[in-house]
Amino acid sequence: MRRFVLIVGVLLVGASAAALAPDIEPDQLLAHIKFLSSDELKGRANGSPELERAADYIAAQFKSAGLQPGGDNGSWFQSFELEAGLTVGRDNRLSIARDGQRISLTIGTSYFPVAAPINDAPAVASAELQKVELVFAGYGLAVPSVGYDDYAKIDVTNKAVLIFSHEPQERDPNSKFNGTRPVPQTTVNAKASLARQHGARALLVVSDPSHQRDDAQAQGQYALFAGDPDAESQPIPVLRVRRDEMQPLLDAWGLDAIAKQIDKDLEPRSRPLPGGTVTYVEHLSHNRRIVRNVVGVLPGSDRQQAKEAVVIGGHYDHVGLGGRLSVVPERTGEIHNGADDNASGTSAVMEMAKAAVSQRERFPRTLVFVAFAGEERGLLGSAYYAGKPAIPMDNTIGMINLDMVGRANGGVDVSGLDLSPSMEADLKAAAAATGDQLKIRREGPGAGRSDDSSFIDKRVPAINFFTGFHTDYHRPGDDWEKIDARGVSRVAALALEFAARLAERNNRPEFVAPKR
Repeated sequence: MRRFVLIVGVLLVGASAAALAPDIEPDQLLAHIKFLSSDELKGRANGSPELERAADYIAAQFKSAGLQPGGDNGSWFQSFELEAGLTVGRDNRLSIARDGQRISLTIGTSYFPVAAPINDAPAVASAELQKVELVFAGYGLAVPSVGYDDYAKIDVTNKAVLIFSHEPQERDPNSKFNGTRPVPQTTVNAKASLARQHGARALLVVSDPSHQRDDAQAQGQYALFAGDPDAESQPIPVLRVRRDEMQPLLDAWGLDAIAKQIDKDLEPRSRPLPGGTVTYVEHLSHNRRIVRNVVGVLPGSDRQQAKEAVVIGGHYDHVGLGGRLSVVPERTGEIHNGADDNASGTSAVMEMAKAAVSQRERFPRTLVFVAFAGEERGLLGSAYYAGKPAIPMDNTIGMINLDMVGRANGGVDVSGLDLSPSMEADLKAAAAATGDQLKIRREGPGAGRSDDSSFIDKRVPAINFFTGFHTDYHRPGDDWEKIDARGVSRVAALALEFAARLAERNNRPEFVAPKR
């Protein structure tokens, strides 16, 4: 049996040089990654022309490799609809009042929705609040491990809640929160979820006093919303409000001084805001856009076993110019190139297809190669494929997913084997066949956190290859220059050797349902 190895020129007892599998070339992988993560493709946002260009590129690579089309009507593509972006209707208004004092704000200039109850028709108001009582809930945090809860002594039911961004003491290395590292509860999504749990009708977020530069840094967010609006669909409006517009009311209620007191002693000081009300009218509707999975098929070399398949996939979409999907929303408007996430996995899938075609006899079962769209919007492409597969799901014996495999540095996280323990032996054999060049770890996010989830939901054993999170995740710094190309080639070789072991198994791997 010929093996997928990365180092040529090794003497194998009883094997000729001709028996060596072709390399998965680091240079070719890097060429794909450079293209997919170039500024030209603007971060491959779902619904964008640049994502469509990436799909065409992947299809061309599948065709060149010698795969057969596995998409709709004999094409390379599975087209499906998703929600990406918003249509902003007329008559959007936000005003905040205190007794006779009132400020009126403009969408896309002095406020924008981070999340909102979006509907399907911009002519119909998707949210409307008339003179709803406004209360202050500090930083909008509840951190039970340190006994801190901004909601402990205030009732926010059916009220609008005003909070500060970030967290107290975040520059203090001795802070009991988490030193200078932010606690998980500090994200806007976490704060919005907490406000909803307490019955709030709306959440207004203003930069805290120690981050007065945030508004200048966040200029791109306002500009992007004005030019390419987007927001997460949530039951209540979550609004980012410009600090300088709010300053007169912050001063009148003394909120900056209160924030400084909280920062000093970590004692919550949530309170009603005398005379404070919010009036808000919102007309936002979903944009529905067509995106495409790219599907290529390598028929199995055995007529009987070819009826069954192993799927090899990874998503090729990313987050475009950032926005709500960015870890650093203040840098919205900058291209988030997504070299590791997931140009790396997509490039591995393309080169694995090429290598598999050159050794088709090693794969008695059919291989289906899929580049998924819509992952960043909720695993939508893999879910669509799982509902309309190229080979029926009942005949799909396993799935191999590659997501963020660009920073191996000698190791790779492999998850999902607990759902099919007999595949452990297949992985060990694959690792040995490729020279044990990678340290296999079990430290990743676990099974079902990427497109493997859509297959697990169909009771198909699915294994995820992942080289780890890093400080460039969903940030503009995820660029091709930081890719470990040789590491990607080693991950791809290991994954393809693993696919070969699955393809030639005498029996199907078992499936153990995950604990939810």
